[in-house]
Order: sequence, then C-alpha cells, then structure tokens
Amino acid sequence: MTIGYVYITSNDINDLVYVGQSTRLDPENLRTYLGGGDYLRNDMEELGREHFRKRIVSYHDTREDLDYAELLLIAEMRVAGANLLNGGHGGPRFEWPFMKAMSERFGPPESREGWLTTIRDNPEEVKRLLAVGYSVSTEDAYRELEMQLMATQNLSMPCEKCGAEIGAVCRTNTGNPARNHAARRSALR
Repeated sequence: MTIGYVYITSNDINDLVYVGQSTRLDPENLRTYLGGGDYLRNDMEELGREHFRKRIVSYHDTREDLDYAELLLIAEMRVAGANLLNGGHGGPRFEWPFMKAMSERFGPPESREGWLTTIRDNPEEVKRLLAVGYSVSTEDAYRELEMQLMATQNLSMPCEKCGAEIGAVCRTNTGNPARNHAARRSALR
C-alpha cells in the first residue's frame, strides 16, 4: 500500500529546484502541496507561488523506501549540478542521527560523488541506517530544529514579537525554537 511520494518542485523564473517527499496522498495535497523547506518557502514568497510547479517522481510503500528515494534523488541531482533549494540530505526529518550512523559505517563522505556511490551501492544498509533518524528525543529534535533554523532563517535583526536577538532564532511561548515570526519576516523586505 502506497504511503507517500517523492517530488520535484521547480519554477519558471530561475533554475532552482526543490526535492521533497510527502505522506499525504489526498487529492488536495497531491494537487497543491509544493514543499515545506525554508529555502523553498522563501523563494515562493519572493517570486510568487504561481510560478512553481510540482512533478511527482515516484510513489513508495514503506517509510524506508520513501526516505531512500528522496535521499538518492537529492544526491543524484547534486552530482548532476542541479541548483537545489534543499538544505539537507533528505530522508528522515531529523537527519543528524542518520548522518552520524552513515559516517560511523562508511566514513565521512569525501565528495558528492562518493556520497552518491555509497548510497547507490548500499541500498539495504542505507535504509537500515535511515531508521536511526526516526525516533529522537524531544530535546534532540529541538536542538536539530534550532540548527536548521539558524542556517535557513534571516536573523539579521531582532524579533519584536518574541524578543529574539540578532543571530538568535524566534521562540514559541514555551521557549522552543520556531520559524521567524511574520513581523520579523516582513521587516526584512
């Protein structure tokens, strides 16, 4: 039974593309969901959502196959020289445990080509290692989210809504990291 799909979102203005996956198979999602990456979201805000199109590349029956397909496609596209809006490698939402497991098993990737070869030549083992990223503690999840937000959000000004200082990510009411608040984003324009 199909649990999700891998897709590519591109636009008609520049050559930047985004590779993603979704487990929502309802007709509305299939038709309208373009992706959730921060770089993609920023591009859609800047260029206008109407310039973006999604192409479904493949459907998958297991989480491991879905994550593996996304991971492999991102690696293939990077080696081919595509300009990706993906900040990470793909696969599980929290990728640092997976990346650590990959490095321990295969050594650190020496190049994009080496990373692709490792993934392509060891599909079953890579799928097994992907599972390491499926369950992380709440504390570790927030730590990785904060690292991702520090890399993808514009933190060049303070946030009036939550009080985050220059260089710090916005915070929720509970103090957890969050994407930039609307007021902080709109002040950047």
